[in-house]
Amino acid sequence: MTHILFISSALNRAGTETFMMNVFRHIDPKRFHVDFLIFSKEDTDYTREVEKSEHKVWRIVSRRDGALQYYKELKQFFRLHGKDYHAIHWCGNSLSSMAPIFYAWKYGVPVRIVHAHSSSAAGWHNRFLHKLHRKFVARITTHHLACSSAAAKWFFPNDKDAIIINNGIDVEKYQYSPTVREKVRTKLGITDGTIVLGHVGRFCAEKNHPFLLDIFNSFLTLQNKAILMLIGKGELENEVKNKADELGISSHILFMGERSDVPNLMQAMDCFVLPSIFEGLPFVLVEAQAAGLPCFVSAAVNRDITLTPHIFYESIDTPPATWANKIYSSIKECVRTDTSRCLEKAGYSIMASIKKLENLYSFT
Repeated sequence: MTHILFISSALNRAGTETFMMNVFRHIDPKRFHVDFLIFSKEDTDYTREVEKSEHKVWRIVSRRDGALQYYKELKQFFRLHGKDYHAIHWCGNSLSSMAPIFYAWKYGVPVRIVHAHSSSAAGWHNRFLHKLHRKFVARITTHHLACSSAAAKWFFPNDKDAIIINNGIDVEKYQYSPTVREKVRTKLGITDGTIVLGHVGRFCAEKNHPFLLDIFNSFLTLQNKAILMLIGKGELENEVKNKADELGISSHILFMGERSDVPNLMQAMDCFVLPSIFEGLPFVLVEAQAAGLPCFVSAAVNRDITLTPHIFYESIDTPPATWANKIYSSIKECVRTDTSRCLEKAGYSIMASIKKLENLYSFT
């Protein structure tokens, strides 16, 4: 049995964590045992799922909540438990902290994987530390993975052999179904003829929710019978709600919170909008395309994510009204179909991703 340790800041319902959970659920349990190390004391749907399966979720204080305690607990963990794991798989958005990788190396974990899930970081200090740490981390890791070519360049600019691992999903869960669409919209009280724009993502600066509200505000001038469905939670949620009140559009917005039924909720949408300031390769865009949705996306997002003919890119410097007009036109022109085969052919099924990972985990 090969023992794998996934390392991440938390286990919330976000893109990186969802990728890890998809691997956890689908990897061969007869060959691989997967545990998690997170820097959060929070109990979530994902931590409960892992622990219910009798796998471990090791918890260490976050660096933000106590730097000295963070390093002390991290060192102690690898001193005591590093020998129990054949591989660590660290997933993150920047190398602002390299301590988990360092201690895995120091205490002899054979396979040490760094997996890049973003193409930039918020805050100049995080970007500075990331660039400072890149060369050293490259010397103490065995494999470099990335969700996209842009993420690979951000993390491993001098490594032409970095491996792209697609953010694979369970494609069948997102397969477009008119029956499911009708049931979900009825349950949510969405009337016939109402256009639903959707977004799934944490309420944080890089997701650019204020600009999304400006787009939707302009969209309402074209089609007043419309709803914006926002799925997720985060530190800026109240700020976004306040802006919605100021614009007078709160009655048209569904703040859904963190949800476990995203595949079904995507069936109720008519278009997916993601005006992010930066991304690696957004996991949620794989899901949205699997659901057959037309997608309007920031031009800052890597084109590697283009998996269907119905994804469109626009600069966030373009006026919100222009976004709104193009979204309105695309919804009228797009015929929603089953796109599951497109994603499978492009290698975005979770089993295609896992086959690559299983080979790496078995590396000696």
